[in-house]
Amino acid sequence: MKSKYSRGNKKVFEFIHQLDPEPGRVRPVTFWFYSDSEEKIYQLAGHLQQIKYNIVSCERFTNGEYLCIAEKVMTPDNEEINRLCIDMHLLAEKMEVTYDGWETRIDL
Repeated sequence: MKSKYSRGNKKVFEFIHQLDPEPGRVRPVTFWFYSDSEEKIYQLAGHLQQIKYNIVSCERFTNGEYLCIAEKVMTPDNEEINRLCIDMHLLAEKMEVTYDGWETRIDL
């Protein structure tokens, strides 16, 4: 199944393979979520911790919106990231928060 994330994720992996001397190494991957509800963002953070994600940040911005950044250390590949994006999107819908995507570090 192709997701709405597949095309963008493919581009990111093309950049990783072009710029990183070790594109297949283990690296931290962060997943970003937003909500206008403190309760919902902390419920999400708790759930993500239960399924073995490290919570890097769970905070409130000055505009009143809440952010949760969850991290997993892994060797990401395009297929796995596509699956995780779908999973995170579905989790966000279930928890009534917004999934905003993922990031990883490229070491030059």
